[in-house]
Amino acid sequence: MAQDISLYREDALSGGQPESVPPSQEPKMSPQKPREPIFNQKPMGVATLIGIIIIAHLAFSIQNPATQATALATFALSPSQFSYDISTGNWISALAMLFGYQFLHGGTLHLVMNLAMLLQAGPIAEAGLRRNQDSTIRFVVFFLLCGVGGGLAFCAFNPGAESFTIGASGAISGVFAGFLWAAIGLARPGQAMLKPVLASAAVFLLINVGLAGLARVFNFLPIAWESHLGGFIAGLILYPLFARLGRRREAV
Repeated sequence: MAQDISLYREDALSGGQPESVPPSQEPKMSPQKPREPIFNQKPMGVATLIGIIIIAHLAFSIQNPATQATALATFALSPSQFSYDISTGNWISALAMLFGYQFLHGGTLHLVMNLAMLLQAGPIAEAGLRRNQDSTIRFVVFFLLCGVGGGLAFCAFNPGAESFTIGASGAISGVFAGFLWAAIGLARPGQAMLKPVLASAAVFLLINVGLAGLARVFNFLPIAWESHLGGFIAGLILYPLFARLGRRREAV
């Protein structure tokens, strides 16, 4: 059954002479500039998600076609099936789709493009959550909830549709929104960030929502632009809340 359903993938910074040092004095070492926090701590949340996504893709890829079809029927997000599960109170199936679709991909290229975006935006977004003992968990939960927002948006824009969507780009769109928030929060005092952040947001939406929508309209690529939009909005709303949790943890 899944093979007959159209597939939407979530695809698309003085020149004087040196002074002489008396022989009796050792040259003074200039103090080292402290490293930025975002570079001296590893983004464990990003690494965790990449590992899970790759394992899920490999596990799906080695299955026979019948098992893959079963996996798609269970975890790929279909608006019609999701609505039916909600109306009949089958919450387990609905939640399995809402979270599971984020870890399925339509091929190696789809996977690599999403992971490249996660590697670009994820470390800064995770750093902005104020890394501590629970920051990895907070980043993973933030990622998943952005994916839920993207999935709900896809269902809302396509009520009753038999098509389905798979891929992590809805969640990663939320991570990019977190990246923009973090760029503001991690900026040096006096550094103007509002205009470049707004410009980055506009370019992101133009490419991943506007052009992605046109690509689907003209049958060039079946990209779930709705999930990109929903994930991005979810990230804009949720990221400040998750960052505030990190600040409270530091205060304790």
